[in-house]
Amino acid sequence: MNSVSFYVNAWFAQGVSCDNLKQYEEAIEAYRQALRLQPDYADAWYNLGITYGNLKKYGLASLAYEEAVRIEPEKASAWFNLGVAYYFQDKREKVREIYQTLRKLDLAMADEYSNAVFTEFKINPGAHYSPPPDI
Repeated sequence: MNSVSFYVNAWFAQGVSCDNLKQYEEAIEAYRQALRLQPDYADAWYNLGITYGNLKKYGLASLAYEEAVRIEPEKASAWFNLGVAYYFQDKREKVREIYQTLRKLDLAMADEYSNAVFTEFKINPGAHYSPPPDI
């Protein structure tokens, strides 16, 4: 592991720790530090989206999830949470589009998403959290 990877992983782990302690502003800063060093780190974008969602900053959450799915288009959990962020922004057409994307990626997750956003919103976006890497 090179020194940049070490610091990226350390900042990411710091973000996860802060999230777990509900220290969301500190978590945001830690994820941003990881992303300054490795801008294409999909899990850092993803967890940044979760943190913004925990703060009810759904516009910023959706921007973070959009980056995560741009980098890893097959990351179904990021699509799921992007749809949740759109739901809270009342972007119904985008919510429906994401359902179609999820049906192609992960049928079980698409069903969970459908039950959540089309029936009665009962999910926790943090349930699809990226854990910290081993460092």
